[in-house]
Amino acid sequence: MKSRINATLLSALCIIGLANSPPALADGPKVELNPQANRYQKMFEDAAAEFNVPVELLQAIAYAETRWKPHVPKGQVMKNGEVGVELHEHGGMPPGYGIMGLHDDSYFGHSLTAAAALIRENPATLLTDSRANIRGAAALLSQYGARKTRAFPLEDWEGAVAKYSGIPQREIAQMYTYEIFTAIRQGREGADFKIGQKHVEMEKVYGKDKLRKLSARRITVETGVPDPTISAPDFAGPANGKTN
Repeated sequence: MKSRINATLLSALCIIGLANSPPALADGPKVELNPQANRYQKMFEDAAAEFNVPVELLQAIAYAETRWKPHVPKGQVMKNGEVGVELHEHGGMPPGYGIMGLHDDSYFGHSLTAAAALIRENPATLLTDSRANIRGAAALLSQYGARKTRAFPLEDWEGAVAKYSGIPQREIAQMYTYEIFTAIRQGREGADFKIGQKHVEMEKVYGKDKLRKLSARRITVETGVPDPTISAPDFAGPANGKTN
């Protein structure tokens, strides 16, 4: 059981894209979103307004989970002519569903069914309908935010994003939230996705010592224990400018 959890945890980190981030918005020419991504952009904006959550969080979570490419169960097709990615067996890691990577398993939790209940939809609808998937994720994020609204600083949403990840170990969940906030702070842009660039006080979120670990070039994750910790064995000097 322990080895399965460790394998699942390490696999989960792969979806975050820790070492494979694309250029920030300011680093290259502007790229026009394709028609499907434009529709998703509108869905993010609508859901953010409906549930009073920051649109940047929805954009960045969808980017971290799926790169804005909905994941659909094998044998099913997306509704409304959307092009999705069919899920296949992948080393025992529980899959995330839809564009927002919602889960329904004993490790990451049951965000799929919880989100569906919040918007009064059948969970099956959230598997193949991106509008419902995004609305459910926004409702869930709002619930995790405990009465926070878009008027609150982004930094105040870190705990809600950590809960959304479904990663049970708090230290590891912070690796997830760090990537979400880094994507927002730097911005991300391609034909398939766009994350609005917005200032985030990273040191306010994590504290100086934790930020130095999270922003290091290489991070080591302890395994084989119920509550793993992270370390940065190669770290020396300032956090490479990633403190704002």
